[in-house]
Amino acid sequence: MEKIKVYISSLKGIPTLDYVDKDSMGHPCVTSRHDICSGLKDLPKGSWDGYLTEDQRKAVDVVNEFCEENGLEYEIVDIENLSSLGKMKLLFKGIKAPTIILKGKKIEGVPTKEDLKALNEK
Repeated sequence: MEKIKVYISSLKGIPTLDYVDKDSMGHPCVTSRHDICSGLKDLPKGSWDGYLTEDQRKAVDVVNEFCEENGLEYEIVDIENLSSLGKMKLLFKGIKAPTIILKGKKIEGVPTKEDLKALNEK
């Protein structure tokens, strides 16, 4: 059985306070209790590290739910972990994050369960 591939692009190690001078110390980004990355979520279980933007997180969540309900498997491909050649191949194929591919068909952006069902039936 073919796995659903979910292409994401994690944000890794985003420095928020690397270059702070005395003038910027009073800026709300520096002094607030929330940092710049507070809107980003940790990646789901997997062998990568980093953060996902909200649309990528939603795409992974929808695919995860769909696969659990239908007994399917999925694979997450983090574009940031690919070699330069691997990234170029995806660029030429028109694949950007988030993209879901199954049976040679692709959905860009956040899919619905109906989108995934239609993709699985083809």
